[in-house]
Amino acid sequence: MTQALMAKPVLIFYCGITMVPAMQSLIKTFQQTHNCTFLIRQGGSGELLRALTLFQKGDLFLPGSESYYRKAPKGLFVYRRTIGKNRLALFVRTEDADRIHSLDDLHKKGAYFAIGDAWIGSVGRATRTLIRSTFGEAAWRRYEDEAVYFGSDSRDLLRLMEEEGVEATINWKAAAFRLNNPTERLRIYSIPEAEAHAKKLVISTLRFSEHPTLARAFVDFAASPVGRRIMKRYGLGNGK
Repeated sequence: MTQALMAKPVLIFYCGITMVPAMQSLIKTFQQTHNCTFLIRQGGSGELLRALTLFQKGDLFLPGSESYYRKAPKGLFVYRRTIGKNRLALFVRTEDADRIHSLDDLHKKGAYFAIGDAWIGSVGRATRTLIRSTFGEAAWRRYEDEAVYFGSDSRDLLRLMEEEGVEATINWKAAAFRLNNPTERLRIYSIPEAEAHAKKLVISTLRFSEHPTLARAFVDFAASPVGRRIMKRYGLGNGK
């Protein structure tokens, strides 16, 4: 390893799994004008928050929902900006799309479906909020009882559809960008009620960052017009 490569700053980025493709695109553009590398720690937002709180090491945090900042210890985050929104959608296997088109169809038509684990990742928390606010607490309990699997995050929900025969799931709409040719394998239905529950995506620098100036520059870039266009390209824009 050369001395120059060893000296290049490495930013540790705790990033919710759904936003990783968009962040990889942002990073590639950012690196055209900034000499640095990124180490992305990806996973469920709750798991990431616990990890960075425990290890106190890293530079950036981007959860799948703004609500995770309210759960964090005070003083952990320094500089924050909103860069987009996360929206839920109904994912249905192509071969099952003739009978499953809506949230009601998941239990009315006996679908073999999965939902996110509300205790681990942002997609599970958002699904719980959506069902409770739209149909009530009793309906949420019914969805929990009838779900055949609970996915840890958006990537795990996709895996369950591909490997475990799950017919449908409620997932972040942007998760489809992790798939090759998603329209051939899935039908993705917008959920009208979900727009009111779209989750702000807020990126932040961390108190213990070893590269605070560079981390702040990336936050500002992500929130810039160029950054927002990239977010929109990956289904994470502020508009519908």
